[in-house]
Amino acid sequence: MNQSSMKSSVVVVAILAALFWAPENQAYCEDAVSDVDGAWVTSMARVGDSDKFVASTASGLLLRPADVVSFEASDPAVLMTLYSHPAAVWRVVATGDGQTVASVDYRGNLMTFNTEGGEAKTFEKAFERWCQALVLMPDQKSVIAGNEGGKVFLWNLADAKVAKSVELDGHAVTGLAVSPDGAMAAACDGGGHVHLLKLPELEAVGKIEFGTEPAWCVAMIDDGKKLVVGSGDRNLYQCEAVADAKSEVIAKGTDWITQIAVSPAGQIAASEVGGRLHFPASDSMDAPSGVWSLAWNGDGQLLVGTRKSGVVAAGRSWSWSKPKPKPAAAPETTKPAGSQEGKVDDETPPQDGSTDE
Repeated sequence: MNQSSMKSSVVVVAILAALFWAPENQAYCEDAVSDVDGAWVTSMARVGDSDKFVASTASGLLLRPADVVSFEASDPAVLMTLYSHPAAVWRVVATGDGQTVASVDYRGNLMTFNTEGGEAKTFEKAFERWCQALVLMPDQKSVIAGNEGGKVFLWNLADAKVAKSVELDGHAVTGLAVSPDGAMAAACDGGGHVHLLKLPELEAVGKIEFGTEPAWCVAMIDDGKKLVVGSGDRNLYQCEAVADAKSEVIAKGTDWITQIAVSPAGQIAASEVGGRLHFPASDSMDAPSGVWSLAWNGDGQLLVGTRKSGVVAAGRSWSWSKPKPKPAAAPETTKPAGSQEGKVDDETPPQDGSTDE
């Protein structure tokens, strides 16, 4: 690793470390209340075509065990633990048939989970170091991962081993995207680059520069012909998916861009570490805390994984959906002597869907 690459990687890790222990940002949207206060949701993935999603989580101390959880899009405030990693979980994916979940963590471990049998397997140091990026291949047979040392791996799920790997230029790999036909991958890094990789050979075939700030996230649009890239310089860029392409700014943020998600109809959503969401050529809105992950549930609902507020949901009008109210206590079958008709228990939650602040 050259001196420039090493310096850039140190900067990326330092920025992330500062954010992990930073005080929480002020909540902008008071009615986006979650029953899972404090849950840091680092990534999300839909399980097949169902209403179910899986999410990776972390705490402020990255070496602490952390969970992969599941939730229903109709009630994202309720998170159910599927299995646990020995360290902070950074990315999770799920196969289209919903049978396999895969996730990576701060130590470079890979875990896979069989949803039918409930069996979790750990592959220690499968990706050697902290792994911030993981994506599923379109054929559902392999995953691609990228670690903080600038190395990208192709892992065969059936064989449970690395099929191929390639070292880029030493900058931490911060995000990955794969074209729908599985012919190309894009890997963004802490040096402000996006590397184009030919698949399945995992051969580096080009690079695009996006300045000197880290490129934190990348997505492919237009059937893999174009890229959308979120940068530490607070800009959301778009360009052709070809070497040395010239980019244009399609949205300007107020903080660095953490994640990009594209709906089935092509709607782009991008999030900031400070909690702001952007819909290029449309609206912006503020989440209740910093946003680290996004996932579309069809075209009409955007699920948002936050630093302190668990998962919150935005509807097509781009307003926050309140969590479902807790069910009221079951009525007593017999009335005690002296009971009053129509008396309501003081602890019964409101029935209009509102929650106490």
